[in-house]
Amino acid sequence: MLLRLLTAIENIALWVACIALLVMGALVTGSVLGRSLFNQPIPDDLLMIGLMMVCVIVLPLSYVERGNGHIVVTVIADRLPGFVQKGLRVIGRLIFAAFLGTMGFVIARKIPSEFEQNLYYDGQLEIPTWPMKVIFAFGIAVFLLRLLSNIIQDLRGTLPTAQHTDAG
Repeated sequence: MLLRLLTAIENIALWVACIALLVMGALVTGSVLGRSLFNQPIPDDLLMIGLMMVCVIVLPLSYVERGNGHIVVTVIADRLPGFVQKGLRVIGRLIFAAFLGTMGFVIARKIPSEFEQNLYYDGQLEIPTWPMKVIFAFGIAVFLLRLLSNIIQDLRGTLPTAQHTDAG
């Protein structure tokens, strides 16, 4: 039940990231056309594009982790016994969870104060700072849930390993 909910959230997050990527492209196109044709670019276009990169980078993390799609180099690890490989995967996921979890926690702690102080980025549109931090914290939280799920499945021995292909 919880895994199905997590999977649904991951799929929605992936689609939001796709939409953000399309909006980024539209902003770039609109700004270039505005600058070329009317000598007036979209205000704060670079800031908005930079902020949307948060969606494009963070929201799909959990989806990629679900499919074991992260890039890994396992030249030596593939030759080790299965239980050692499982242990290395668990350790790697724990280290990754600690690293990104710390970043997510620090960002999440700043959100209430930034909301209360009504902080915004310098620019014509005065875009508030907190919305993308909420999205970042949400993306990291979903990713941490997927990591926890994969660690549990690894320890139970029910998680399929990533498919490796030999290049060349």
